[in-house]
Amino acid sequence: MAIKFIETKNKAQFSRREILIGFCALLAIGVSLVFPQKAYGETFWLSLFLFAIFPAVAVGRILKEPLGNFGFSLGNRRAGMIFSATVVIVFFLANYFLVFHSKYGGQIPLARGISASFFLFLLFEIFIALPLHFFGEFFFRGFVQLGLERKLGIFSLVLAAILQTLLSFRAGWTAIWLVFFSSLGAGLIVRQSRSVFFSAISLWLISVSLDIMLIRMAHQIAS
Repeated sequence: MAIKFIETKNKAQFSRREILIGFCALLAIGVSLVFPQKAYGETFWLSLFLFAIFPAVAVGRILKEPLGNFGFSLGNRRAGMIFSATVVIVFFLANYFLVFHSKYGGQIPLARGISASFFLFLLFEIFIALPLHFFGEFFFRGFVQLGLERKLGIFSLVLAAILQTLLSFRAGWTAIWLVFFSSLGAGLIVRQSRSVFFSAISLWLISVSLDIMLIRMAHQIAS
């Protein structure tokens, strides 16, 4: 009995690997919260460094592991497509109800300027929103969730969602809950597919469809 107890206790201890991942994650999130981000350009470059370059360097240079261990691969394509389609459909229907059939649609923020020009809308969604989703997925779902999954199991999915939601604490409660539940959905996709590409595209499609709904609602109110 004593031997079994000692073995269980050792398994529960975090290794140097998990401690390093946790430290890097908290450091990146802390820096992101401290630095002011008044424009999407500032958010883009800060996210590129903190949530893409920084964890990639930590994985390759310090942990000396392949990026594929952290979701930087296509993984299980069949599972990725099935779970991605399911999550996108669920959130599309939920967002449609939220925007057009509830009082909370007006509380969801919309990027400035994209509702007035289709060209600006395309530029924003393709060159700003899409990379930002990928940066976030690589960091929170790949680096944090998959990186800590060996020790935390499915709880790493929840932890990654909570940490990502912390970055939205300045937004209203509606946006905060949207971020939290969409992060859980993305975590489920990554857990099944072992790839952040499917979750990043899924969140991007959800985001684009939500922006279209918000623009439509704004035009209806204006007319």
